[in-house]
Amino acid sequence: MSAGEKAFGVFKTILTLKDQLDDLDRDLAQLGGRLSGLAGAHGDLRDRVSRLEGMIEGAAMASGRQQRRIEE
Repeated sequence: MSAGEKAFGVFKTILTLKDQLDDLDRDLAQLGGRLSGLAGAHGDLRDRVSRLEGMIEGAAMASGRQQRRIEE
């Protein structure tokens, strides 16, 4: 192999690695967005569970029964 062929191979490898890093950067950005969405959904779910617990406790108090809360 000549020096020119080796240099071309190195250049090709560098460009391939750059493309792979660009793909990883895009994937990480998408994962960040998905993680933010998941955190928001988790908060919404926590709020809904709290409201349901409140409704259950209210119904239990109205009927005179004692109901344990879900463990935190």
